[in-house]
Amino acid sequence: MQLHIILSDEDRQRLGAPDPLVYDRGVFRVSEATALYKVAGMTRKDMHEAYDAGNPEGRKAITWLALRRAGVDARYSELDFDLLRWALVDPNPKPAEAAADAGAEDPDGEGNSGALPSEGPTPQS
Repeated sequence: MQLHIILSDEDRQRLGAPDPLVYDRGVFRVSEATALYKVAGMTRKDMHEAYDAGNPEGRKAITWLALRRAGVDARYSELDFDLLRWALVDPNPKPAEAAADAGAEDPDGEGNSGALPSEGPTPQS
């Protein structure tokens, strides 16, 4: 399944990341497994469990892997990006998933809406 990684415009430009930055969850080459283990001490299972648990190392590993696949040379130890403006999304959600996502109020899984007070809806008179 191909997913898109959303980065802030600033992070995408600084890293030289393509738009969209694609992560294919259904592909994992031996060279990638070896490299990920060397730089992060993680297996594919560790990476996905860290992501699912909300651990930032999961997001970092997924982003690093997607950058590597896109031909962007980023050192894992120096990879940095805005976690609050990062998202992993399905570019072609099923209609039921799209409706459920539209009502989602907790994008980071930490009980935060992700919106700043100034980003909220404008009160109607």
